[in-house]
Amino acid sequence: MEILWYNQTEILLYSCKCNKDSTLIRIIRVLCTKIVQLSFLDKIVQNIMKVGYARVSSTTQDLELQKHELLKAGCEKIFSESVSGKDNNRTELIKMIDSLRAKDTVIIYKIDRIARSLKGLIDIIELLKNKKVNLISLDSGDSVDTTSPMGKAFFQIAGVFAELERGMISARTKAGIAKAKIDGVKFGRTLGSKNPKTAEKIEKIEIFLKAGKSYDWITKELSVSKKTISDIKKSILSKAISEKSEVYA
Repeated sequence: MEILWYNQTEILLYSCKCNKDSTLIRIIRVLCTKIVQLSFLDKIVQNIMKVGYARVSSTTQDLELQKHELLKAGCEKIFSESVSGKDNNRTELIKMIDSLRAKDTVIIYKIDRIARSLKGLIDIIELLKNKKVNLISLDSGDSVDTTSPMGKAFFQIAGVFAELERGMISARTKAGIAKAKIDGVKFGRTLGSKNPKTAEKIEKIEIFLKAGKSYDWITKELSVSKKTISDIKKSILSKAISEKSEVYA
């Protein structure tokens, strides 16, 4: 009888989810709390997923071992690629991170499959933390499980290191700029100078202004500042006023 109720509940919940009938979901939750665990209901309603990520460095290596272990761990979707892990600019990694939702769990075979450097790992962990996503590594040698208290501490420590690194980069940048200024290096455009490329765009700006195009449109189209567009518009108006004055004179 319990098994029958369990299967019927799963079907009803799936139907409710498809129809987005929140009232019916609440009723079923009340009726079935003693038969089916709430954690199961939450998973169906919220659609929490275990997402796997597998990577090898070249096409000559095999992804099957990693995929097999990820499937055994309960992954419902696996993103895989054959590419170097030296940086985080990887097509499938980016797709996976974009697809994640709060309370999802990312599962990997080993830590070095998702990142090869400490900096790369910290950056990914920060992204997952901000999305409220957990991370689990299956390898016993580098076991990471952020659903556990120790794993949560791992997230916190990684966040501290990320903040420390940003602070150090900022401090080095400021120190470098200060030293350069002392050595006589000038930053930014010289006062009163103009971008040499702007001269080529003046005629186009005038045409666009006469056609009634907005400042925002012209800025995006020609990559010029609104100040430049405003100055050219004033110049056009000034020229028009001057020409009228000559006619009346």
